Amino acid sequence: MIEEAKEKISDYLRLAVAQIARVLSGQSVSRQRGAEQQLHLFRHGLDSARNGIVICDALEKDMPIVFANSAFERMTGYAPAEVLGRNCRFLQRDDGDQPGLAELRDSLRRQDGVTVVLRNYRRDGSLIWNELSISPIRNERGLVSHYVGVLNDVTEQKRCETELNHNFHHDRLTGLPNRSLLEERLAAACTAARTRGGRLAVLFVDLDGFKPINDSMGHKVGDELLVEVARRMTGQVRSGDTVARMGGDEFIVLLAGPGRQEDALCVAERVLQALALPYEIGHNELHLTASIGIATSDGCLDDPAKLLQQADLAMYRAKQQGRNNFQCYTSNLDEETRQRLELRNDLRRAIEQDALELYYQPQIDGRSGRVVAIEALLRWNHPERGFIPPAELVQAAEDAGQIGPLSAWVLHAACAFNNRLLKEGQANVAVAVNISGALFRMDNLLGMVRAALERSTLPAALLELEITESVFLGNAEGAIATLQALRELGVKVVLDDFGTGLSSLNNLKRLPINKVKVDRSFIKTIISDRHDAAVMQGIISLAHHLQLQVVAEGVETEAQYHFLKKIQCDCFQGYFLAYPMPYEDLELFLRKPRELGSPVGEESGGKPPTLLLLDDEENILRALTRVLRRDRYEILVATNAHAALEILAMNEVQVIISDQRMPEMSGTEFLSRVKDLYPDTVRIVLSGYTDLKTITDAINQGEVYKFLLKPWDDDNLRSVVAQAFRQAAQVQNAGGGA
Repeated sequence: MIEEAKEKISDYLRLAVAQIARVLSGQSVSRQRGAEQQLHLFRHGLDSARNGIVICDALEKDMPIVFANSAFERMTGYAPAEVLGRNCRFLQRDDGDQPGLAELRDSLRRQDGVTVVLRNYRRDGSLIWNELSISPIRNERGLVSHYVGVLNDVTEQKRCETELNHNFHHDRLTGLPNRSLLEERLAAACTAARTRGGRLAVLFVDLDGFKPINDSMGHKVGDELLVEVARRMTGQVRSGDTVARMGGDEFIVLLAGPGRQEDALCVAERVLQALALPYEIGHNELHLTASIGIATSDGCLDDPAKLLQQADLAMYRAKQQGRNNFQCYTSNLDEETRQRLELRNDLRRAIEQDALELYYQPQIDGRSGRVVAIEALLRWNHPERGFIPPAELVQAAEDAGQIGPLSAWVLHAACAFNNRLLKEGQANVAVAVNISGALFRMDNLLGMVRAALERSTLPAALLELEITESVFLGNAEGAIATLQALRELGVKVVLDDFGTGLSSLNNLKRLPINKVKVDRSFIKTIISDRHDAAVMQGIISLAHHLQLQVVAEGVETEAQYHFLKKIQCDCFQGYFLAYPMPYEDLELFLRKPRELGSPVGEESGGKPPTLLLLDDEENILRALTRVLRRDRYEILVATNAHAALEILAMNEVQVIISDQRMPEMSGTEFLSRVKDLYPDTVRIVLSGYTDLKTITDAINQGEVYKFLLKPWDDDNLRSVVAQAFRQAAQVQNAGGGA
């Protein structure tokens, strides 16, 4: 229809131009008058047309415009009087590099018609897309005397085409290139790297913790968060690089020509830092991190998309390494991926065939020594690989989408086990089950717990659910509501790995929980690290004020156990007390009486005062012991600082004498540490040389009570030690520190 209309207009214009030619050629007056009337009709018809129409004189130099209709003025803003005598090229202004213009010039050379699309500009400078159709008009001699151009405004059509093309190649939410455009640019980057001898790098960026925020706070908040993530990432790359969104919370950074691998690492570091800054979305302050996988290439790839797969594998490794970091692709990751896929399939079969089992690790009450809870720990004895580490097992379950069925199995098995214990007379022993963050956020968690209790007939009070602080990230209010619903079922809630997260102290006072379980990282060096000891003491004090019990996990030595008892920790779990064990071994463990004992000196009635001697020379220790035992002290000795700290953890010591010169640490350094851990002790340093400044500073800072020189005077030594014990008694009675 359009082509037919154009042909009719062209025929109409030919008649008009021919009539104009006859008028101009000088005919009879009467015939001229008739022609003029006909010409007026033609001109009126042309002015009434909706399309812009121009007529150019082909016989004049530069083909000037000799006619423009009213629609041309409406379309371009130029009145006919302004354009007569000018070439049509003025409509393109400086935008002369257009494919349509070359096609147009070629048709004029051939004196042929053509239809092209051009970018023209209105009188006010605004862009207008025109579809221009030109047709030659020949005179009686067959020469082309004029060209007729019909202009159609296709600006809106072009805008729609541009928008559709942009939407096809870009993510509608963030405006970033999508996978389709990314793959085009990746292929082009590979070609450029091959031909120019350069390199390219791909960064696969996956957000950590986005899903809980999106699920709990709504997609509107999630969308705003993704837009801000896209903005921050774009700000960390060069203009020639590409940041694309693959979908969900996955992004790709394509670095064309990074030069060295170190350049890609620098970009990854900047992206991590930018994404870790707080996000202000509405009235919420949100926190995110990212895991990044990096793959580089010289472009010699049969399939450029292979780089995306390699970067994806490296990103998964970054997730495994604790998140909020980046990892580079190596060839062994392909083998690891194959093994991971096999493990997922094996796990599905293990769940279906009931090939998993639970091990049990007791928790011991510090006052009575009685087992008060038993943690159920999932174990999988793989037929080829042996026991799979628990973290790898849970990760495989989450990757395979099996965390729900697996958790349901654990809950049912643990409740059934504890009900069996209850029937065998082991009353009031709770079974503790770990609840992963992925399971906690499932809608059917409450139903799963309720079903396990009903099926096993276990009283709800004998089930403890251990959660980590990560469940509060993004939506603390929703997590608290879930915990409250669990408490209403009657089960107990334990906050596991306490102290390692960011939300605990802020929310602890309003959490519906029964216990806090302190992470093992604080226990490992608690007898020697003043900071870990201070943190542990603070946690215990805070928890007790909130009527919460404190469980220390990872207790591996007797010294740790006794130190924790001294600072009023309630319950203990770890290898020192019991290893995780199968049900049969647990039955024997529960029947066997346990004598864990109290720290030496805890029951102090009638016990002599205790003195600790520290010196790396055993002959000095023997000499000191001979002099001081006549005063009936309980004398403990150590040849190094670590042994001395273990003795202090396990005993009530009032006075310490330490040599100043020891290989591990100096006496003043040791006593400084003791002051923080055991402020009520009275501390004496013994030295064979005089480093007056060190000793004076230690005395002035309260780390050292007295300084004695070697060799010592026996009577003076006995007098100083006796005075030190009197000082210790005064400090203990006053409740202060030495």
